[in-house]
Amino acid sequence: MPAKTHAVLVLEDGRAFVGAPLGADLVGEGEVVFNTAMTGYQEVLTDPSYAGQMVCMTYPLQGNYGVRDADAESARPWARALVVRSACPAPSHHSSDASLHEYLRRWNVPAISEIDTRALTRHIRTHGALRAVLVHEVGAPSRSRLAELATAARRVTPLAEQDLVAQTSRTGREEWLEPLPPELRTRRRSDGEGLLVAVVDYGVKSNILRSLRERGCKVVVLPHTATWSEVRALGADGLVLSNGPGDPAVLDGPVELAREALGSVPLFGICLGHQILGRAAGATTSRLPYGHHGANHPVKDLDTGRVHITSQNHEFQVDAASIPAGDLYVSQRNLNDGSVEGLGHRRLPAFSVQYHPEGCPGPQDNQHLYDRFIDMVRSRAPVVKAVAGMKEEPRPRKVLILGSGPIVIGQAAEFDYAGTQACKALREEGIETVLVNSNPATIMTDEEVADRVYLEPLTVEAVERIIAREQPDALLPTLGGQTGLNLATDLANAGVLERYNVRLLGATIDTIRKAEDRQAFKQMLEEIGEPVPTSRVCESMEEAREFAAATGLPLVIRPAYTLGGTGGGFVTTEADLERVAARGLAASPIHQVLIERSLWGWKEIEYEVMRDGADTCITVCNMENLDPMGVHTGDSIVVAPAQTLSDRDHQMLRSSAIRIIRALGIEGGCNVQFALDPKSSQYYVIEVNPRVSRSSALASKATGYPIARVAARVAVGRRLEEIRNEITGRTFAAFEPALDYCVVKIPRWPFDKFPAGDRRLGTQMASTGEVMAIERTFEAALVKAIRSLEQKPPAAWELGPETIDQPNDRRLFALLNALRNGADAASLAERSGIDRWFIDRLANITRLEVEGDLRELRRAGFSDAMITSLRGETVESALPTYKLVDTCAGEFEAATPYYYSCWEEETESRAVEAPTQLVIGSGPIRIGQGIEFDYCSVHAAWALRDANVRAVLVNSNPETVSTDFDTSDRLYFEPLDLD
Repeated sequence: MPAKTHAVLVLEDGRAFVGAPLGADLVGEGEVVFNTAMTGYQEVLTDPSYAGQMVCMTYPLQGNYGVRDADAESARPWARALVVRSACPAPSHHSSDASLHEYLRRWNVPAISEIDTRALTRHIRTHGALRAVLVHEVGAPSRSRLAELATAARRVTPLAEQDLVAQTSRTGREEWLEPLPPELRTRRRSDGEGLLVAVVDYGVKSNILRSLRERGCKVVVLPHTATWSEVRALGADGLVLSNGPGDPAVLDGPVELAREALGSVPLFGICLGHQILGRAAGATTSRLPYGHHGANHPVKDLDTGRVHITSQNHEFQVDAASIPAGDLYVSQRNLNDGSVEGLGHRRLPAFSVQYHPEGCPGPQDNQHLYDRFIDMVRSRAPVVKAVAGMKEEPRPRKVLILGSGPIVIGQAAEFDYAGTQACKALREEGIETVLVNSNPATIMTDEEVADRVYLEPLTVEAVERIIAREQPDALLPTLGGQTGLNLATDLANAGVLERYNVRLLGATIDTIRKAEDRQAFKQMLEEIGEPVPTSRVCESMEEAREFAAATGLPLVIRPAYTLGGTGGGFVTTEADLERVAARGLAASPIHQVLIERSLWGWKEIEYEVMRDGADTCITVCNMENLDPMGVHTGDSIVVAPAQTLSDRDHQMLRSSAIRIIRALGIEGGCNVQFALDPKSSQYYVIEVNPRVSRSSALASKATGYPIARVAARVAVGRRLEEIRNEITGRTFAAFEPALDYCVVKIPRWPFDKFPAGDRRLGTQMASTGEVMAIERTFEAALVKAIRSLEQKPPAAWELGPETIDQPNDRRLFALLNALRNGADAASLAERSGIDRWFIDRLANITRLEVEGDLRELRRAGFSDAMITSLRGETVESALPTYKLVDTCAGEFEAATPYYYSCWEEETESRAVEAPTQLVIGSGPIRIGQGIEFDYCSVHAAWALRDANVRAVLVNSNPETVSTDFDTSDRLYFEPLDLD
């Protein structure tokens, strides 16, 4: 029988997508919905709420960490089919049992890959969820075959006509014994010991049951046919109405159960259970245009005033206008569309939420609802309202903003970008701004950016004179890098801030001390239960020698209050200890270093976190370093989002980052760095930057979320929920961006100017700048980033074995060269410490260089010039497609024109009939070419706009003002080459 080489997804309206077969060779029939979660594909597949539906994952890279039975949310997958852009054939994770493809085949789930999933998502957004069929074919389908499949799609039974709850529910009573896994356990939880909680299974997720069992309850699961008399006979102390699939309007039995139980037993409804409770109280339900499916939906709790990030999967909603007048009230609202997300009762012990407080996939932020339920069961009284308020500080009249001074290694254009954003944001808030900086080659020192600009030394004496003259009532130090933080600390220690009654915004002196003083930081982490490596804070060489003698080598030395790891390093010999410890103590302004156990070979993961004065916390982005621990993150190749974390890994680290920013009390943004053991998922907290950093600029450009601008507004008292997302125009800053592309950053080192320099990389940053590339796959983003470096790759003779074994600026090229010459991927991963997943992606690039056809090479990021060089023949030119960076993976329409190129089915960049000029940026910062050229690019764009000429800007540098989404009429983040 001929192999089936094609797969086809055809919607009921005739729209067709042709790709590659994945999973089982069976016909898939169902309704197509999209999910914007970037991890958790196995949890999605096994969520019974997806019964009757085919799921399109908007994040293009699926299957990276494989599958395992422990991550399933039910006994089997319930999704009718899976739709992905790319599926990893060989996953990399210590817990993986099988690949995604193998798992789908095992459970007879058909799937399709290699299609334009963003085009499909946008189509569903416009037309609503549609019925479809998915088939695997021997060859490309003909037009008549596509028409035949469209007809078949129109015959698929609608959701409302299927008894999906009966399909997914248990058929008998069962006691649940399994608690939460270690990665998802909360630090504090209510005690449910001795309580019996009945859960009616309408398609219940396992993590709901785990969450209840974790609190010590006896958990008994009942089938969907359960009646009130059965629940009462069980002697249940509390009742949970679970999630499940389908339309609540057809569930007469469950609605009757809820009606009889209301007031007789404490009641908690989740998702479908929330809709059932609403209908039992007399409300109606209706269908949403395309449902809520993702892990980043912001919900405001009207009882507490806080905004929470939630995991959602539902098609229907409770109609707010239909809720009868009385004691039942809307307790929570979705910030995106205003839909009802929670119900409360003023007299009776009952409440419900539309979202999934157990996550899986998704955040664990709402586990506290299970504690509220347990407390309610114990008291048999309604949930007590606790309206949270933010500490109201007087709104500042005039704010002094500290710049970062001259460009140095470790501190480049990213702080000009941050300072410029802050000045614009505060002026828009009606606050007078005074800027102090010593670098004239910056946008921020332009007279139109701030109300007053002082080009003065960043010293206590100079700034005190400016404070005396300007009389600001607040100072914003968190956007000027380490220079700004250290200067703010020095001003406080000198009594200047107290003398002139100037308060700090964003971070207090105590916050800065906790994050920068190594002893205070370690103590804070231990107090909140966060793991730290075995370490000691040392203030003398004698203390350093004592710790080394007791612990053994290797060690890492991290000086306090320094920039870019200045003075620090790895220690593998006693001579290294003497040299690096002495250097670190000298570099630290407080003569202090942290010496810790080496975690060489562990993954390094970063989270960018935001918090406002009302204690709403969100993570903007997570990033994964290709290089393992031991290389400063500014010198590592970085990918966003992280590629090799399971959803449990991601939620574990995300929860930790949020606990840390809350403990520090930061109002604004911060960067948290973790070490993660690739063999066990054990983690340690490594470092926190209580300020905007180079990683913040990268995260801003990678996601479209303007971190510095939002941080400035939060610092002067705005809540995240009050700050509009300028890219979509309809969502708010109290949300977490969803990416439907992959971002790769590669540092730009100065060794082309200093060829005799030591090219080894360590914990002290050596790069002068960086490039960023956006594409639909990791391979394509990496190749585009290499093109963006504007450097000739090293020759093969320059790539000795040491360039693989030791971190250095040539290691990427050495790995590619070794793979071209037949080296084994496993041995390269072992030698370099780089995760096997990344080595396999490099191997795929080298395979395509030999075997790839024109379309495959273009889709892998190769320019036509590179393809011509590989093939030895001229390539006929063609235009790529352009996709929008919109912060929401296509879920909402975006207004901001921020584009990247790829080779897909649909382009989103449309020609405009108006005078237009192209402004070409200057690429990465390097020796001899700094921020001054970005200054020129920005002013060129502004001048064109003033002359009523559209400015289209192209650049590859994420640190710059030129790549801010509102600097030009259109921004293209692309390599600066002829293609």
